[in-house]
Amino acid sequence: MKLFLSILLGSAALAFLAPGTAVAGTDYDCADFATQAEAQENLLPGDPYGLDGDSDGIACEDNPCPCSYGTPATPPPPAPVEPAPPPPYRLPQAAARGAALKVARKFVRRNTHVERLNMGACQRLADRRIDCFATARGRTATSRTTCSLRIGVRAKNRAPKARLASSRCQTRSTLFLTAARAANAIRARGAQLAEKPVALGFLERLSRTSFVGSVEWSRRVATVPATREECFASLEATLTASRTVQVAVIESTCEAPVRT
Repeated sequence: MKLFLSILLGSAALAFLAPGTAVAGTDYDCADFATQAEAQENLLPGDPYGLDGDSDGIACEDNPCPCSYGTPATPPPPAPVEPAPPPPYRLPQAAARGAALKVARKFVRRNTHVERLNMGACQRLADRRIDCFATARGRTATSRTTCSLRIGVRAKNRAPKARLASSRCQTRSTLFLTAARAANAIRARGAQLAEKPVALGFLERLSRTSFVGSVEWSRRVATVPATREECFASLEATLTASRTVQVAVIESTCEAPVRT
C-alpha cells in the first residue's frame, strides 16, 4: 500500500513540473529540445546532461532559435559610407563678368583712341566657358572711334581666367561739310577769280568733307571793243581738321571772244 502511494505522489509531482525542466535521474541530449532557448533552461551547474560540449556556457548551440545566449553579441560597426562625388563645377556668370571687366579695362588703358567702356551681355557656352562682350569708345576733335570686344572666360582650378578673344575698331571722321557751306565757299572763290559775283553752276558731294562745283561768269575783252567772253571754273571745297573750308581751283578757262 505504501509503495502504491509513493508511485501516485511521484506521478502527481511530475505533472506539476514546468515544461522543459529537467528531472533528476533523467538523461537529456540536445535532440530532446525543440529550440536552443529550451535547452539553455535545462543547462544545470556542472552540465550533468552534456548539453554544453565546449564549456562556453551556451547549451546546444546548433539548435534552432529562439536562442538565449545570455549577453547579446556586440553588432559589427556599420560599413563606412562613401561620400557622394561633388557635382561638376559650373563657372558662375558673375565671376566671369568680373574677370572680363578687368580685361576690358586694360584694353582701354592701352588704347589711346578710346576712353569709355560699356560692358554688354555674357553668353554661356559650356559649364566652364562664358564669353562676354564690351564696347569701348573714344572721340577727338575730328574723329570718333568705336571698338567691339569679345572676351573669353574659362574656369581653371575653379577660378575664372579671362583673355581678349577679339577686338574690332572703327574710326570715323566727325567732320561734315554741308552743301550750303560748300556752295558759299565755291562762290566766294569764284568771285575772286572773276573779280565780281559769280553764279554757281553745279555742286556734287565727293565725301563727308568735300564737294566739287563750278562757277560761270562773263567779262569784256579789253583789247576788242564791244566783245565779251564766257568763263568757267571747276573748284573743290574741302573741310579741314581745323573746321575751315579750303577751295582749290581744279580748272579755269574762258571761251573765245564773242562779238556783241
